[in-house]
Amino acid sequence: MSPLPAPAVLQAVLLATSAVVVLMLIALIAQRTLRRRHDRRDVRLDARLRPLVLEATIAEDDEIDALLDRVRALSAPERAHVGRSASLMLRDVTGEAADRLRAVADASGLVPRVIAAVADRDPVRRADAAEALGLLAPAGALELLQALADDRSPEVRTVAVRALGAFDDPAAVDRVIAALALDSGIPISVAASALVQQGAAAGERVRDALDHPDAGVRRGAARVAGLIQAPGAGAPLARLIDDEHEAVGAAAMRSLERLPVREAVPSLLATALAGGSAGEAAARTLAAMPAAWSADALAAIGAKGEPGVRRAAGLPRRTAA
Repeated sequence: MSPLPAPAVLQAVLLATSAVVVLMLIALIAQRTLRRRHDRRDVRLDARLRPLVLEATIAEDDEIDALLDRVRALSAPERAHVGRSASLMLRDVTGEAADRLRAVADASGLVPRVIAAVADRDPVRRADAAEALGLLAPAGALELLQALADDRSPEVRTVAVRALGAFDDPAAVDRVIAALALDSGIPISVAASALVQQGAAAGERVRDALDHPDAGVRRGAARVAGLIQAPGAGAPLARLIDDEHEAVGAAAMRSLERLPVREAVPSLLATALAGGSAGEAAARTLAAMPAAWSADALAAIGAKGEPGVRRAAGLPRRTAA
C-alpha cells in the first residue's frame, strides 16, 4: 500500500479547496450584484426615456425632426437604451408609427451596431442582428439577410428567413421559397409564415413553386397558395392531389378549399373513395366546393365511401335496408 499523505499536505489541499469555493462565492455574489445594478439602471432609464420613444409614434410631421434631435443629444448609454426600446416596440407596431420608430432607432445609432453584429462570431448575436434587420429595414438590409439565410448556424438561417418576410422584393420571395426545401434545415412553418407575410408580392412565385422538383417546396407552396389566394394556382393545386408525396397532396387539398377549381373534382373523388386520412381530407375539400360541382361526387361518397370519409363530407350515416 502507498503511504498516506502527510497531514500538512492534506491541510494545504483543504485550504486550497476552501479558497476556491470562497472565490467562486465572491464571484457569484459580485455577478448578481452587477446584474441587479444593471437592472435598476435599465428601470430608471426606461422610466425616463420610454415616454420619448412613445412620443415618436404619435408625433406630427413637423415635430419629428425636433424629437430626433433630442434622441441624438442623449448620452451613449441613453441612446443605446432608446434604440433597444424602439426595436422591441417594432415587433408589435406597423404603418406610420413603425416608420417613426425606425427613425428613432436610426437616430439612436442602433443601425451601425446591428450591421456590425452581422459578422459577429457568436451565432446568438448574428441571429439578433437578423431579427433587427427585418424590423429596422435599413439600407442594405435585404442583401445582409440573404447572406444570413445561408449562415452556417441553422438558428441564424431560421431567423433570417423569418425576417425576410418583411420584404416584398422578388429576391426576398425567392430566398424564402428556397427555404422550403427538404434539406434547408429551416422549419416549413417559418418559411410559410414569411411567404404569408409577403402576401400578394409572393403570389406568382408561389404558383410557380407548385411545380418545383423538391417535395418540400411543393408542399410549402401548396400550403401557402390558398392562404394568399395565389393567382392561377387552382390548376397546379389540382395536379398535386395525386403527388407522390402524401403531405404535398394534403396541403394542396387544404388550399383547394380556399381556391376551388372544378377540374380538381375527379381526383378528389378518387382520393376520397380510396379512404384513409387522405380520403377524409378530399371529402372535406369536396364539401367546401360549390354544390353544382360536387353534388355527384358527394353522392358517390355517400354510396361507396368509408364511414370516416362520409362524416368528413358532412353526409348522414347510411341506414340499414
